[in-house]
Amino acid sequence: MLIWSAMPEEVIFEGMDTVQYNWIETEVQGVKMVVEPLPELPGNGRIVRLLCPKPASYLNPAFQPGQTINLF
Repeated sequence: MLIWSAMPEEVIFEGMDTVQYNWIETEVQGVKMVVEPLPELPGNGRIVRLLCPKPASYLNPAFQPGQTINLF
């Protein structure tokens, strides 16, 4: 990663090592993905990214990052 900035890198990256994500890996319809559980909709999650090697999975609008899916 390249960052061209006049700001010192300590300022840019400050706090990055303390960020906590509540992500889980799951498989839905044979597609492995990283999902963020939604506290306002128990049993559902928002897709963060796909971990599947199949190109067709990335073209499926149902698996687009940001989509809400059922985790059960």
